Amino acid sequence: AQIDRCRAFCKARGWKLFKIYTDAGYSAGTMDRPALKNLIDDISNKKLNILLVYKIDRFSRKLKDLISILEDLKSEGVNFTSVTEQIYTTTAMGEAFFQIIGVFAKLERGMVKERVELAFDKKISSGEALNRAPMGYLYRNRKLVINEEEAEKVREIFNMWASGVHYKEIAKKFNMPVSTLYDVIKNPTYIGKIKYRDKLYNGTHKGIIDEELFRKVNSQNVE
Repeated sequence: AQIDRCRAFCKARGWKLFKIYTDAGYSAGTMDRPALKNLIDDISNKKLNILLVYKIDRFSRKLKDLISILEDLKSEGVNFTSVTEQIYTTTAMGEAFFQIIGVFAKLERGMVKERVELAFDKKISSGEALNRAPMGYLYRNRKLVINEEEAEKVREIFNMWASGVHYKEIAKKFNMPVSTLYDVIKNPTYIGKIKYRDKLYNGTHKGIIDEELFRKVNSQNVE
């Protein structure tokens, strides 16, 4: 019945029907739906210019997901309308609807940012690392602990660099890209610190090298 209503809606407006997307047996509360994914692919490939739904809650029941999809539609130049609700994005009311959705999208992003920053601040205050464990460490009970086998390689890298061995030779010996070598050399995790927003904080983990060696290596010019 819903498909029939959508067909009639298109016929009354002279719209050419491109495809019907249905996810029988799937809840509108999830984005993990085969036909929905197919729809998103077709939109990205510019295969349609109007998306018609029978009712918004048949499309998505989660405001967050709806906002995300509607923003994508607008960026792709696809108009959105509903059979049962007075929404058509080329009208003044439809444009206002999109603007309201945009406000909620901005609010959602702001709230997510605040939650992430709060979580990071909490981790920093407790000395927890924020990223994946670098070479020389591993995570145990969500804490960085030294992986002694790898830690020895880290010490050798710093000592070789400090003694004047060319960085290309060091990278070759340890079979790593030069960019990865730079990441090791510049990582304050190895002196027991955590970098966050360009500031250093004391971590709860043990350093692998001493701070004097770290500063010496990082003060040298790379040739």
